[in-house]
Amino acid sequence: MRSPFRSKILIPCMLALGLASAQPPALGGKLYKWVDENGHVRYGDHIPPQYAKQQRERLNERGIVVETKAAAKTPEQIAEERRQARLAAEKKRREEEAAARDRILLDTFTNEDEMVMTRDGKIEAVEAIIRVTHGRIDSLRQRLANATRRAANIERAGKPVPEKLRKQINESRKQISQNLAFIERKKVEQEQIRHQFERDIKRFRELKEAEAKARAEAEAKARAANP
Repeated sequence: MRSPFRSKILIPCMLALGLASAQPPALGGKLYKWVDENGHVRYGDHIPPQYAKQQRERLNERGIVVETKAAAKTPEQIAEERRQARLAAEKKRREEEAAARDRILLDTFTNEDEMVMTRDGKIEAVEAIIRVTHGRIDSLRQRLANATRRAANIERAGKPVPEKLRKQINESRKQISQNLAFIERKKVEQEQIRHQFERDIKRFRELKEAEAKARAEAEAKARAANP
């Protein structure tokens, strides 16, 4: 049986020799394990400040690891984690948007012919706007020709062209230019409609083929389960 006097002497000695050493002292209370700058394993009842940010472990009285603290992340690691999180969020957003578009396609159309008719209807609606705009341009050009002719007659008569007539000429030219630019934008819109429906029809075909394949596989499994 160990005497109380001997225990009182032994424990301080163990603390003095064991803490912050390469061997874990078999004592109660908190005990930590870390690696110093030379790669040596150290033990102690507290973590020295210079090692507070690196990985460390807490051991129980039998020297078994009961808790591990990961090393503090560097600014570069934190920045990379945030970048990866942004990429993952963006990928998830794109996937969700793609899934939503697929649902809309399947809910809106029952076959490709419907999609072709819808596409042609949209293109024709834009074409009608273009025709109306061409008619407006013809009227503006006629107005411009008349105004220009009046201005030329006035100049030949040796008189100054009235400011109101000059403004009318400039305004007609400006409106013609704006309407021509509008037509070009509408033609681009028509091309965008064609390209969008081309992609949608292709995707619709893929979705329908996937549905048919899944249905065939399910039917095959059902037949195999009930021969």
